[in-house]
Amino acid sequence: MNSSAVSAAVSLPGDAPGPEVFAARRHQVAQVVGGDAVLVVPAGVETPRNHDVDHEFRQASQFWWLTGFAEPDAVLVLVPGHPEGDYQLFVRPRDPERETWDGYRAGVEGAMARFGADSAHPVGDLAERLPQLAVGRSRLLYRMGERLDSVVGGLIVGGRNLRDRLGDVTPTVVEDPTPMLDDLRLHKDASDLASLRRSGLLAAEGHREAMRLARPGVTERQLQGAMEWVWRAHGSPRNGYPSIVAGGANACVLHYTENADVLADGDLVLIDAGCEMDMASADITRTFPVNGRFTGPQRAVYEVALAAQHAALAAVRPGATIRAPHDAARTVIAEGLVDLRLIPAQVSVNDVLSMGLDAEFFMHGTSHWLGLDVHDAGSYRDGEAHRYLAETMVLTVEPGIYVAPTKGEVTFKLHPHDRDAWARRRVELGAEAAKVAEDAELAAAPDLVHTIPEEFLGIGIRIEDDVAVTTEGCEVLTGAVPTDPDDIETLCAEGPRWVTLPG
Repeated sequence: MNSSAVSAAVSLPGDAPGPEVFAARRHQVAQVVGGDAVLVVPAGVETPRNHDVDHEFRQASQFWWLTGFAEPDAVLVLVPGHPEGDYQLFVRPRDPERETWDGYRAGVEGAMARFGADSAHPVGDLAERLPQLAVGRSRLLYRMGERLDSVVGGLIVGGRNLRDRLGDVTPTVVEDPTPMLDDLRLHKDASDLASLRRSGLLAAEGHREAMRLARPGVTERQLQGAMEWVWRAHGSPRNGYPSIVAGGANACVLHYTENADVLADGDLVLIDAGCEMDMASADITRTFPVNGRFTGPQRAVYEVALAAQHAALAAVRPGATIRAPHDAARTVIAEGLVDLRLIPAQVSVNDVLSMGLDAEFFMHGTSHWLGLDVHDAGSYRDGEAHRYLAETMVLTVEPGIYVAPTKGEVTFKLHPHDRDAWARRRVELGAEAAKVAEDAELAAAPDLVHTIPEEFLGIGIRIEDDVAVTTEGCEVLTGAVPTDPDDIETLCAEGPRWVTLPG
């Protein structure tokens, strides 16, 4: 990158969250936890990659959302109303020798001075101090299956002795706090939204650079490298998930991550990738022509997917369900599949939807929650009903159409069914037994064999944006990278702004 490019750096609005943000979240959680419970949330741990190297560490999202503390092995204990303060943080102590090798530690003093802990202790003291903190509390909120199971088990057993000998109240049961914490995280605060805007804007510029750089002969991995270089150069420490850069028929593999093929003239390339800022992940997908110009068949399929995304975006508003964008996208795609002769014209759009025939080409959902994790915390249902959207929720909108090169001939099963009922049966019976029941139903249904027009084979298209639910609809957080096919062609005609390929 030359000096002029440095001076034209991407301007990201807002700042990273400060200590007051995490304090407000802990206060909110303490109000829900109440004075009769103690909440225990462990940090992430380092994971060995080989005998002397660890995988890159990334803090556990739940712990970070409450603390802003990025070091491994720590433990949050929230004890509302405790004389020593609500917020107890257990951390690795300072160790000059280990810090020489592994980096600076905040230690007990830093946990209080820099991260707002009311009281802090070496993490090795947790097993001894937790029973003391839990006296007078009848409930322990902790997710079993995490690394502190033995400590929690010791607390329950040891508490029984305290109750028997001294009559003290101590926890008798362990409750999973995950649903409560997930529900709070689902409703984004102002800092969450600011971070998601920052990650969305930076992720968009990386995608724009990939569009500028694409041409026949460039590899998928080179586009990935250009995009991720923009992110690192502007402060993103990591991706929100492994980048998908899929040229040609590779785009028909939903989670393709090899990213090693050479891009060919006349192909499309699908990029599904997002960076993190302040631990918040963007999630963008764009599909564009390698040589800068859509062919007729490519544009025809693309315009159906884009119309489906527009319909899905229009369905995002307070009071709608999380399912509403998907239903809107499916209807448009079903109509388009019939118009393009990917589904026989004699099949009505209503039949396509009731029989799930569109799933041959659009087999995934349209939306998922987004935040600190690319598939973020929060349930999608309230009981058996689909969850209602509310202001400050953030979700993706990502319809797609995939015509694999192997689908020259498709056999459609003409069997009306309820997708929700099938999903419920998988839960009730288990995946294997439910699959047997589904196969039996489909085997009894009539077949419709259809030849797919050859010009569509190998086309895979997905268009994805991140949106925040607002009072009247939604705010698109990733709109800085175009979706209109004419605008895409214009951008592809530009030269690279940030990177130059060797040679």
